[in-house]
Amino acid sequence: MKKNSLIPFLILACIYGSNAQVPMLSNQGALISVKNNAFVSVQGKVQNDQNGTFHNSNEMYVSGDWENNANNEAFISSGEGIVHLNGIDQSIQGNSITRFYDLRLENLGIKYATLDVYVDGFLRLNDREFDVDTNTTHVFNPDLIAVEHTQSANGWGFVSSLENGGLLRHTNTTSAYFYPVGSNLGTARFRPVNISPATTRAAAFKVRMANVDPTIEAWDRTMTTLRVCEINPNFYHRISRTLGTEAATIEFLFDVAQDGLLDDIAQWTNTNVWDLAATGLTGTNTRYNLDTRTSTQAITGFSPNPFALARLSQETAISLASNPICSNDTTIVLATSNGAGFTSYDFYVDTFLVQSGPSDTYALTNVRVGEVPIWVVGSQGDCGDVSDTTLLTVYQGVVARAYSDTIIVAGTMANLLATGGDFYNWLPDTALSCNICAATTASPAQTTTYSVEVENMDGCKDTTSIVVEVRQDFNQIVFVPNVLTPNGDGFNDTWLIKNIQLFPKNSVKIVNRWGDLVFETNDYQNNWDGTYSGGNLPAGTYYYILEVGGQWGILKGDVTIIRE
Repeated sequence: MKKNSLIPFLILACIYGSNAQVPMLSNQGALISVKNNAFVSVQGKVQNDQNGTFHNSNEMYVSGDWENNANNEAFISSGEGIVHLNGIDQSIQGNSITRFYDLRLENLGIKYATLDVYVDGFLRLNDREFDVDTNTTHVFNPDLIAVEHTQSANGWGFVSSLENGGLLRHTNTTSAYFYPVGSNLGTARFRPVNISPATTRAAAFKVRMANVDPTIEAWDRTMTTLRVCEINPNFYHRISRTLGTEAATIEFLFDVAQDGLLDDIAQWTNTNVWDLAATGLTGTNTRYNLDTRTSTQAITGFSPNPFALARLSQETAISLASNPICSNDTTIVLATSNGAGFTSYDFYVDTFLVQSGPSDTYALTNVRVGEVPIWVVGSQGDCGDVSDTTLLTVYQGVVARAYSDTIIVAGTMANLLATGGDFYNWLPDTALSCNICAATTASPAQTTTYSVEVENMDGCKDTTSIVVEVRQDFNQIVFVPNVLTPNGDGFNDTWLIKNIQLFPKNSVKIVNRWGDLVFETNDYQNNWDGTYSGGNLPAGTYYYILEVGGQWGILKGDVTIIRE
């Protein structure tokens, strides 16, 4: 039989049902076969009932609705057959899903689906809107060109849907699968999506473009994490992974002039807030004259499935002037951003908020030993960013001590001692017996300030100093008063020998004018108050013998007790 010829009489008998007033092809349980280059043109509705089937090896043209109530998928032919819906405002309906091979939407009007639609081969939208309502169009062919559309004066062909409806495509490559989705409800928008699976394993993804404020459909735009500043108020997408576990990169097409400058991608989460799904890579699509935002990270989770273009806060980070440090050191924590900066910074050290305000620096001191977590929260308005946590390594600091300031006579030496660490370095290193020892002796020719750097095994350091004062004569060091007035007025109540503490090996004897011993002690502490055996000595002149030890010899003189 040649193309354009009539099909056999048996088939024609199925075309005309009892109701001749309604043009239709009514299949009431027969097998209608379209083969051998034949085609069927139905100027009306096709209705398939009572287990009727079609074997379509060629083409069927239908100007009315397609209705399948046959408790089967209508077509028994596999891998072949084209169905043209070439009427106006046609519907695919019934109570049984039809499995088409090559479904083509043509001519004028909107094509509707009141139940799911299966397409094994190709869905060719041309320039028509395919309104599937809350249903899903399944395209099982994983070929990248299994879904095609064209443009006319009215725009591009697309799939529109409500609630959980959408366009579902099966995938088996890592190339981009195109989802031409849009809506004419309210402001007409064509906002397609490209999905690029991460692997070639079999998967399936479903997309719906929801042309409403997400809040209207229970995805409250005001409920966001700190990082998300704004959610697109005009539309959002519902993107589901219905088969497999593959991650995927998603490219959203939109119009900056109409939709606003939204650079990134947010997703509704199980905690009922919008959170960052991925930062967006900015681009343009010249074919559709639309802007694009492509996820810079593959999306791994698709439940919940609402996704929206979003405006994110700038990012913040911290840097440390020094790391590691010692526990008695100070380091500067600096907060930075990849934008104009934040109006407020909260610095956290070891989980505690330590500073809040406009300053982007914090001087950290007196911190505990160990690994100390530090982060900053930058805020601007209702959104902001939390930096990554930086671990500051803190070693036990050292406290240098040196003992002690002293006075010596030129030509003698002073004993110096430092504590607090494991290593020592005295400067200047002249006139020292050992400049790297904790204990050393100094014999400077003139008054000298010695500094000592003390260091522990972790490299922590501290410095202190000690003064060795050099006098040219012993009498320039020790001053022995010759008057004692023990009357309780706070002045000269005890015999105060200046600098006697520098000579702890001293001994003192005091006698009266007859040579009787009235006071004797070793290591005199400037505490003699003119008494003997618990009683006051009479006023008069007494004589001391002061032996300071070492090479200094013995000092002798008199001291007068005056009583009033």
